[in-house]
Amino acid sequence: MLTIYLVGLSYLLIAADSQLCKPQYLFSTEAEGWLKLHTYPASWEKALQICSYEGAVLASPLDAGLVNAIRSTIAQNGVNGPIFLGTHNLHSGDHYVSVEGVPSSDMEINWAPQTSPDVSGLCLTTTVNGPSQYMNVTSCKDSLPYICYRKLDNRTMNKCGTFDDAYHLNKQTGSCYKVHHKKATWHNAYEICAAEGGHLVVIDDKEEALVIKNMFPTPPNGKVDKWDAFFIGLFAYGDPLEWMTVNGDRLDDVYNYWEPGQPENTGRVASIIRTGNLDDINSDKLLMFVCEKSPTALLFEPSPVQYSENGRFVKC
Repeated sequence: MLTIYLVGLSYLLIAADSQLCKPQYLFSTEAEGWLKLHTYPASWEKALQICSYEGAVLASPLDAGLVNAIRSTIAQNGVNGPIFLGTHNLHSGDHYVSVEGVPSSDMEINWAPQTSPDVSGLCLTTTVNGPSQYMNVTSCKDSLPYICYRKLDNRTMNKCGTFDDAYHLNKQTGSCYKVHHKKATWHNAYEICAAEGGHLVVIDDKEEALVIKNMFPTPPNGKVDKWDAFFIGLFAYGDPLEWMTVNGDRLDDVYNYWEPGQPENTGRVASIIRTGNLDDINSDKLLMFVCEKSPTALLFEPSPVQYSENGRFVKC
């Protein structure tokens, strides 16, 4: 089972950039925003989802500056084949539009020779070959690298080093936390936290357990169910089961107070319930979850310019 878990997590670890000090999104003055090239292939829909998790969108050739920045990013990363862009014709075979709703006629698209983009279900790709950059289309179901883009606006990074104001710094623990009330499977929760620059919460001690326990929402009907739960960053592998955190900690080195009668060894991941104790559970169940992030882990490079009220960009 260890092999199954590690293989299942290998793709997700590609996005787990919170362990790295270097920001993943680099600022481009030409693009007036941040760009990140994902070299690990994904379908167009999956790429769209990951960019969204990261607080960005799939990049499209909206203007000459962004096209130049996309070309530079691809060339610097040495990607030779095509990559997905955020333009598609999923709604109409002869109508290409960006994820922002910009029609292809208003974009900087340099079509490759003999391109016939008139069949629905196609997504725009770009390939850099030396000084040349051409755009073509392929099935949106193909698996390709992709590039995400976040445009500079008047929002600023908060104390948690993110544009996401749902993250809040807890002075007791020194970590930032975000409660996801929309339920997900454990693996999807892991993926979301990693894309946001953090990880599923790892509860180190009783103090942190109390902090997480106090994050449970008040039930609308006033009826509290002690088995309400958050997924946490703890999973099991092997036979007999061994528990490990997503950061590689052994169970004995972190908070490990189980609800009486637990673990039943029927689930392969862990949750924290309203009592503040742990419960083992099936990873396919849908639960709320908590992401934890270091305030010093920056997903986006600090911008050398800032957005002004008149829409111009001025140096910081």
